[in-house]
Amino acid sequence: MALGIEQVDDFVASYLQKYPMGKWQDISSVLQEYMFASRIFDGANKREMATSRCKWKLKVDNNDNFQIVGLYHRDSSSRVNVLQEGDVKWGMSTTNYHYDLDEEIFKSGPLEIVDYMDLQEQSMMQDYFTGMEDVMFGAGPSSSTVSPFPPLSLLHWITSTSDSVTENNATEGFTGDAPVNWSDVGGINPADYDQWKNRAFPYTTVDRDDFVEKTINSMDLCSFKPPVVRSDIKPEGKHRWELLTTHSRVAAARRLLQLGNDNIKDDLAAHSSTVYIRGVPMNWVPAWTNSNSTNARTDGIILGVDWNTFDWYYQSGRNMRKNKPFRHPEMSNVRVRSMDDAGQLVCYNRRANFRGYSDVTVTETT
Repeated sequence: MALGIEQVDDFVASYLQKYPMGKWQDISSVLQEYMFASRIFDGANKREMATSRCKWKLKVDNNDNFQIVGLYHRDSSSRVNVLQEGDVKWGMSTTNYHYDLDEEIFKSGPLEIVDYMDLQEQSMMQDYFTGMEDVMFGAGPSSSTVSPFPPLSLLHWITSTSDSVTENNATEGFTGDAPVNWSDVGGINPADYDQWKNRAFPYTTVDRDDFVEKTINSMDLCSFKPPVVRSDIKPEGKHRWELLTTHSRVAAARRLLQLGNDNIKDDLAAHSSTVYIRGVPMNWVPAWTNSNSTNARTDGIILGVDWNTFDWYYQSGRNMRKNKPFRHPEMSNVRVRSMDDAGQLVCYNRRANFRGYSDVTVTETT
């Protein structure tokens, strides 16, 4: 039995979500994997915040009142501001789909309508994750005054610039300054606190003494272990690393393994189709590799990401908020169903992450 026109909107908002059918094969995705969904939007890494801006606290200093003393020593004591507040605007987004009440499908039975509308719902969700993939693996906002302001990207937090003017000019070390055209990262100026800089390095060749060695050095030197138990948001030193790069770098590492050099076996390994450096998986990012991606790169990037230092915050009440279908203002029989979101990617500890780049141009094969 067909639904009455007056019933369709309520049906879409409620019945649809309980009884999805799914009778199609989706080949619309252009990337091999959408890593924002699997890496960042995991429920375990989401936190809610009911504030006008996304904020968090960083301990950046100590009072330094330790002294070696002798008899009749006069104590001295100083007090400094040990806390700074990270602060960034929310990145808001929206997506939607629409339908016409006079479409032939609405003269069918409920199951056919469910199947059809579920297709529209899934398409809307895929639009969201496709858009967020572009955001998360892009360069990030070009300045703090960009409007509308997007969520920050991984490459905004983990940079390869030493002067915030030119990308890929950092020397090996904790030289990752604020992103190009920025004076701060998350509201805090790295020029004021060296520990608010990520590690960076250039390389020329994917071999044991260049690419592999610099990656291993970065993992060693980005590991900080506190002398006392602290109430950190995320415990420092307990890494959850992943090496994100392009396909050509993974392929070059596989070829290096196939050479059978005994000197690299402790540092470079493979299991199934995954390459590991010191036990850390090295995975290629389709958004950086595929030529049809807006974020395709030619700098052979390798990003050492400690996922333990990142969280995705969403603004209270705006976490993928789906709205009841509403009438299009210019088409009386057309209904629009939208989904709004407001979130932000936060890094608590930049120095636990690193970024390498090739000083020669890299051409990816797609």
